Amino acid sequence: MTPQKVTRERSPWVEMPLPVTALHTYRSDDVAAMAEVWNEAFAGGPNFVRLQPADLRRRVIDQPAFDPKDLLVATRGDRALGFVHFGPRTNQWSRHSERAVDRSEGHIYALVAPESERALSGDLLAAAVERLHEAGARRMLLGPSWVYGTQPFYNGIAGAYEMPGISARRRGLLELASEHDFKPTAEYGTPELDLLDGECGARLAADAEPLWERAREWGLHLTERHVRSDLFPSRTLVELGRGDQTIAMTAYGLWPEYERQYGRRLFGLTNVQVAADWRGRGLGKLVVICALEAALKTGAEAAHLHVWRDNAPAWNLYHRALGFHPRYTWLTLAKEVR
Repeated sequence: MTPQKVTRERSPWVEMPLPVTALHTYRSDDVAAMAEVWNEAFAGGPNFVRLQPADLRRRVIDQPAFDPKDLLVATRGDRALGFVHFGPRTNQWSRHSERAVDRSEGHIYALVAPESERALSGDLLAAAVERLHEAGARRMLLGPSWVYGTQPFYNGIAGAYEMPGISARRRGLLELASEHDFKPTAEYGTPELDLLDGECGARLAADAEPLWERAREWGLHLTERHVRSDLFPSRTLVELGRGDQTIAMTAYGLWPEYERQYGRRLFGLTNVQVAADWRGRGLGKLVVICALEAALKTGAEAAHLHVWRDNAPAWNLYHRALGFHPRYTWLTLAKEVR
């Protein structure tokens, strides 16, 4: 009897090529996929805010300093898996026509990918470093988007949770950055003040009263005005001045994405400044109190800000004198490239 030939079918997956991840520079139709990747990567994290494509477009794509070639999107098949956004150091505080670009220092504003895609995160980080180096960068910074003059990108949507930027909670990202020779170079905190605390308003008013007595003796007056900026959503600028000279200032405004997610009116304080000749007189505290009181009148429930850990006067002002409570500690990492 002639033996029959047995033909075994090979499993279909054996014949299929392994999935390949490709990188391409930003295209206008990537926004929706980027928002989806962001939401997948950060869901469940502290103060997670679900982003809509319009949020990324307003906060990132429509910023005057945005350059499409500095944003890489990773895809596998027809699915976006992550993205990395980077660029040279830029003085964003000047008017657009005056912005000075320093290509010797590169910034990685955002590195977004699911934690399960560690290899992809490494590829995105390496690609950003390579392109920045090719453009002339000798020092790379990986950290929260607001530092070192990079504030327009992701400001607000990244303000109170883990990414962009690096938190000690993100151990995997810290380990990955270390493998790519990034080392900690700065640390800062995001303290928060509960304005709905029944005693908060009365305490602020009591603290402000003796400061106002001295301020009036010095001929200072308070002004508020609405401002529009590339850096932030609508803000109210609060200034202590004498004549036409600004002595102390800050600005406050609602974080709209946070309110949408949690129904809580969290306001951000930015750009607290006191003229050099007037420091040490309590005017920084006074102008912040004025901003907090004004924010309370517009329905603020809480306020937060950013402060460097090595800025002892500011740290003491917010935490000790004003009662802000620590929420998160963030890091900035640096890499020197020969």
